[in-house]
Amino acid sequence: MKCKFLLMLLSSAVALQAALIKDVRLDCGAKDCQMVFQFASDKNLPTFFQKYDDASKKLTVGFSESDFALGVGNFDVDQSASLVRSMRVFKEPYRGMNFLKIEMQVGPSITTDKNAIALDKSNFLLKFGTKNGKSWVLSKLFANKKAAAEKALREEEKRLAAERKAAEKQALLDRKAAEKAAREEAKRLAVERKAFKQNNFSNAPAASALLPGLKEMTVLIGSGMEQFRLVADTRLSIDKVSSVSGAYVITVSMPGPQKSPVFKVSAGSLVKSVSWDVNGLNIQLAVGAKPVILVQEGALILQTAENAIRRDGFIFWSARPNGIYVRDWMKSPERAPEFSDFVKSYEKDSKKLVSSAQTFHLRPVVRELIVVADETEFYAAPSEKAQVMQRVVFGDRLVNMDLNGLYRKVQVGNKIGYVNRRAVSFSDELSAVQMERLKKVDQERGEKLTQGMKPIGSALDELYEDRVTYSSFGRRDPFVEIKGLVEEGINIDQVELVGIIWEAEEPVAILVETKNPGVSYTVKEGDKIMNGKVLKITQTDVLFLIQEFGVSRRYSMGLPDKFGGQK
Repeated sequence: MKCKFLLMLLSSAVALQAALIKDVRLDCGAKDCQMVFQFASDKNLPTFFQKYDDASKKLTVGFSESDFALGVGNFDVDQSASLVRSMRVFKEPYRGMNFLKIEMQVGPSITTDKNAIALDKSNFLLKFGTKNGKSWVLSKLFANKKAAAEKALREEEKRLAAERKAAEKQALLDRKAAEKAAREEAKRLAVERKAFKQNNFSNAPAASALLPGLKEMTVLIGSGMEQFRLVADTRLSIDKVSSVSGAYVITVSMPGPQKSPVFKVSAGSLVKSVSWDVNGLNIQLAVGAKPVILVQEGALILQTAENAIRRDGFIFWSARPNGIYVRDWMKSPERAPEFSDFVKSYEKDSKKLVSSAQTFHLRPVVRELIVVADETEFYAAPSEKAQVMQRVVFGDRLVNMDLNGLYRKVQVGNKIGYVNRRAVSFSDELSAVQMERLKKVDQERGEKLTQGMKPIGSALDELYEDRVTYSSFGRRDPFVEIKGLVEEGINIDQVELVGIIWEAEEPVAILVETKNPGVSYTVKEGDKIMNGKVLKITQTDVLFLIQEFGVSRRYSMGLPDKFGGQK
C-alpha cells in the first residue's frame, strides 16, 4: 500500500517546470543499500519507473520532465562493484512524456526491477535487498575524475613543453655546428683557390659561355623558316637521337657530363633550353613544336616553319665558348599607304567616292538578329542540354554578340545567352515572305520596327549612283534575259524547291529541275550557283544572292504547300 501511495503521489504531481536532480549517491549501512536521488525541492516531484534487463545486466530508472545537475553523459563508478558499476544519463520520450533516463550497468547483487522505493522529503530512495556495497556520491566521483584528468593534461603539456625546449636547444647547437663547419670549409676552399691561382694562373683555361661538351649552338630565322643547329665535342649520328617525346624533349645519347646547369636559348620559338643528365643531352622544345630532325656532318639540325616575323631577311644567333653573337639582317617594314595617297592617285575623271578632307570615325556596329522560327529556346549555355532561361518567338529582336558553333551568343533585354543559329537571321537575310510576315507581326504588336528598314541589298549599294538594287519577292527578274547567262552552276530560274533537310548539322535544300524532274540538286549555305550563291536556308525558304550586269538582287524560293502554292 505504501508503494502504491508513493506512485500515485508522484504521478499526480504535474510539474509546471522540470524537476531538478541535484545529485545521486549510494548509501550502504548494516541492514541494506539504497540509492538516493536528491531533488532540489519536494514540490512537483515527477513520475517514476524502473526496468531491469537480465541479458545486458542493466537497470534503467526514469523520471518525467526532469533535469540532472551534472548534465547528460556517461559516469564511471566502479567496474568491480556488486551493485552499480556505471551510469548513462540521457533524455528520451516515453508514453507521451519527456523522461530523464538513468541507465545503470549493475553487478550480481541487482537482478530485478521490483526494488522498493520510498520518499524522504526531497530525496527519492531506491532500496536494494543487500548490504554488500560501498557508499559513494556521484558529484564527488565526477569531481575527482575531472581533477585527475586535468592534472594528467597539465603534466602532459609540461612534458611536451620540455621536449620542445630540448629540441630547440639541440637544433640551435646543430645550426651553430653546421655554420662553423661551413666557415671552415669556405676558409679551406679560399686557401686552395689562392694556391691554385698562384701556381696555375698562366695555364688556366678560359671560361666557356656554353655548356661543357658543346662547341656551338646556332639559331637562324627568316623566309618562313626557323633552324636550330647544335655541334658537340664528339661526332653525332642520327641513330643516337630520339624522336620528340610527349614532354617535347629530344634526347641525344652521347657521352658528356652526368649533370649540368640548364642553358636557356634566348632566340627563336623552337628550342627553349639545353642541359645534360645521365641519359645524355636533353633539348627542351616549345610546346607543340614538331621539327624535322637531321644530322649533317656530325651536327644536329632541327628545322620548322616560321611565320611570326613577316619581314624579309634573317636573324642570326650563335652561342660559342668565347661568347654569344647576334645579327639582325631584317629589313624594316614598308610604310603603310595613307588614304591621302590613294585619293591623289585616283583618276580625276572618275566619280569620287570620298574627299581627302573628310574625317572618318570608326565605331563598332551592333547587328540585330530577328527570330525567324515560330518559337525557339533561349539557353544559358551553347548546348541543347543547358538551362532554358526563356522562349523567344517569331519577330523578337536579339542583339548579336558572337558565333559559337551551332549557336549564336545574343542578348535579350539584360540577359545574355545562346540560341540556335538556324532559328535567327539578320535583316538583310530575310526572304520576301518572312519580311511580309514580320511587318504583320510588328503591326499586331503595335511596333514600327520594319517601317524604316532598308530594302534587301548590299550596304554599299548607295555609294554607287549607277547601280540598281531591289528585291524580286520570290519571282524571276523580268528585266534579265535567261538565255546567254548560263556559264556554269545551277540556274535558279529553271529549278524549284521541293524539300529542306533541317535536322542535319548544316541545313540542306533539295532543288529539282522544272522541265526534267529526274534531275535534282542538294545545296548548302555558301554554295555557288549561276551568277551568285546560296545566302540563307530556313525551315521554309531558301534565299539566293544574284549579281547580273552590275545588278545585285535577292531571290527567295519557298516550299510548296499542300495546294501547290508557296508557303
